[in-house]
Amino acid sequence: MGTLRTAQDIPPETLQALLSIAVILVAMFNICSLNLFVARVDKNSRWPLSMPEYLRSYAFEYIADLEFEFDVEIGLNIIFFYNSLYNEKFVGHENEWVTVKNQKVIEYGQEYTDDKLNEILEIMPGAIQFPVDQKRLPYSNNQRI
Repeated sequence: MGTLRTAQDIPPETLQALLSIAVILVAMFNICSLNLFVARVDKNSRWPLSMPEYLRSYAFEYIADLEFEFDVEIGLNIIFFYNSLYNEKFVGHENEWVTVKNQKVIEYGQEYTDDKLNEILEIMPGAIQFPVDQKRLPYSNNQRI
């Protein structure tokens, strides 16, 4: 087994080749992610105008994820929620939270406690719950949902 080498020990042409390979791999990964996303959403799908940018990023990551089947569900549910919000499907429920599973409204009600949310996710993996009043959205750009 050889000794660990540092970047200074590697010839510049080798470093350049490795960098080129890394750039190609990242580009291929991004293209694969984009293709997977496109394959999993409706061809006429558009980002809802009311959807915050950080939730667009989350939805894309969830839908383009290869590892977990429920991530796709989460991403599609987020898009469904914001399309429904934009199309005023939640009129009369402005002070409530919406639970979505399989791109369908499951229930309107109060925000789940942590215990209740864990129970719901055990029963319905991939479900989401968002407030209709977006000022009550507890997430920020720096937090994961």
